[in-house]
Amino acid sequence: MDLILKKLLGLLEEEIFLCSEFVLMLQKEKEAVVSSDFDDLDTICKGKETFILKIKILEDQRRHIIEKAADFLEIPYQFLTLTKLSEMVEEPYSSSLKKSNSNLLALSQTIQEINQSNKPVLLHFLKLVRSSMSMLENLMFPDSVYYRSDRMQCKNQCGRVVSGLI
Repeated sequence: MDLILKKLLGLLEEEIFLCSEFVLMLQKEKEAVVSSDFDDLDTICKGKETFILKIKILEDQRRHIIEKAADFLEIPYQFLTLTKLSEMVEEPYSSSLKKSNSNLLALSQTIQEINQSNKPVLLHFLKLVRSSMSMLENLMFPDSVYYRSDRMQCKNQCGRVVSGLI
């Protein structure tokens, strides 16, 4: 059981480190959007994709280790949480598991809060991009005429600025 707990604590440390890096990445994302630094934003988006893959791998490994611990403790793995496991093992593992659990919960909460604060900024940025695209689309229709329906209609399309395939 000692080996299982050591592996689990190692995975949890890795996960805590990755989540801390993710928090920094989210903060940089907001700065990149506000300053319209598209190269930095692109790099951050790729980094987020890499992070998600790494976390998925760690989660799969953690689930496998929890299954082993549950088999050893003779309980269904679906009911074995870090809190429950920390209550069932002795020191120093118990306090280490509690600390790791607490750190992961705090980081998870921080990530949710940053995502909530980034959401309006990203939505505004997206609205600006859509407005720019709409303006470019409207430039393609020079023969616009207002009709009785109070709608503007175009006679001829003179070309495309942006591919319609996108």
